[in-house]
Amino acid sequence: MSTYIFLRTAWMKYYRGVTDDDIPKGGGSYVDKNHEGSEAYNFFPISGYYYGFAQIQGNKTLWLFRLSRNAWGDYLDGVTIIFFAKNPETGGQYIVGWYKNARLFKSARELNHKLFDEKYYITKAKTSDCYRVEADDRVFQVDGPGQSNVWYAQEYKDQKYFDVLKGYLSDPVNYIIKKKRRIKKISPWQKDAELRKQIEIKAMEEVYDYYSLRNYTVKYVHKENYGWDLKASLGKQTLLLEVKGVSGNFNVVDFTPNEYTNSKINKKHNRICIVSNALNKNKKLDIFYFENNWVNKDSDIIKPREIVSAKFILQ
Repeated sequence: MSTYIFLRTAWMKYYRGVTDDDIPKGGGSYVDKNHEGSEAYNFFPISGYYYGFAQIQGNKTLWLFRLSRNAWGDYLDGVTIIFFAKNPETGGQYIVGWYKNARLFKSARELNHKLFDEKYYITKAKTSDCYRVEADDRVFQVDGPGQSNVWYAQEYKDQKYFDVLKGYLSDPVNYIIKKKRRIKKISPWQKDAELRKQIEIKAMEEVYDYYSLRNYTVKYVHKENYGWDLKASLGKQTLLLEVKGVSGNFNVVDFTPNEYTNSKINKKHNRICIVSNALNKNKKLDIFYFENNWVNKDSDIIKPREIVSAKFILQ
């Protein structure tokens, strides 16, 4: 069996440096106080390598001999590094990325590079052997490390666990898709199919599946006139999903006054979910969240254009 070690890190979207919309959270007292840390660059490419960091509690050294009987030097090669972090919105600890075929050092080292005034790392690997999981796709939950930032999982988990883990690491996207078979849909929306356009039904199903596959409990609330169509809950997080479907490529969508009002009131929890080519196999889902603007993971921005209307009443 390959050698695995789990390292707890802060929660970020990209791990390519601190920005206004990507601030590390939950990485310990230093990160919480300074809103930065060496782990903020765990997936920042430098000459074909990633240099990963995780804070070892008490500034202790790693026990490499717990991974290999022959590991008595300053580093060990061929290790699979699993980075995990606590989701600050939903709770729970999830795999956020990994390095395969990595070199793991006994203690942190400083990276001397012109891009950094101070950057430490405890592991390095070729970028081609690494994978960062998109924030929305972090569904592999890690249970076992307790409060420790380092988890020597092979001392606690059996082969069955690592068979599942290896399957996930080899194909993380398909791991989510396979879960679709276990989802039981209870869809009052489909009962009203005769009252709805097929494009709206397909768009609703696409969004329902997307969040269900990522462990959210999804409910249809479109009949309640809240100003959103679905409610998705996971742990402490509740998202209000307004769904729009279009037959071709997305350019513009219409909002009712109620939908628009609620998109302004509930910006933190709202998601605008737009399904393009909703009736085709190549349908595309864009999810926009609010951070100064309505933006998706590809940094596309949508902005509202308010339209004034009036009623003329006979006097």
